[in-house]
Amino acid sequence: MEEMLICAVKEFEATKQYQLLREKLDQMDRDCNMMLTPCEKEFAIECFALISEVNEQERYFVYHKGLRDGVKLLKWLGLFGE
Repeated sequence: MEEMLICAVKEFEATKQYQLLREKLDQMDRDCNMMLTPCEKEFAIECFALISEVNEQERYFVYHKGLRDGVKLLKWLGLFGE
C-alpha cells in the first residue's frame, strides 16, 4: 500500500497543478527570506513543517481508507471474493 501511495504522489507531482503549486511555494520561500528576520523565518519554517506533517498523515489515512472502502464496495457488488 505504501508503494501505491508513493506512486500516486509521484503521478501528482508530474502534473501542471503541482508545478504551479510548487512555484507558489518557492515564491513564498523567497518572500520569507526578504521579509522576515532570521528568528521569524525559523518560526515560520517550524509552523510549515508541522502543517506539512499533518497533511502527510492525513493523506496517508485518506488513501488507506479509500483502498479499504474500495475493497468493501467490490465485495458488496460481488466482484471480489471474501
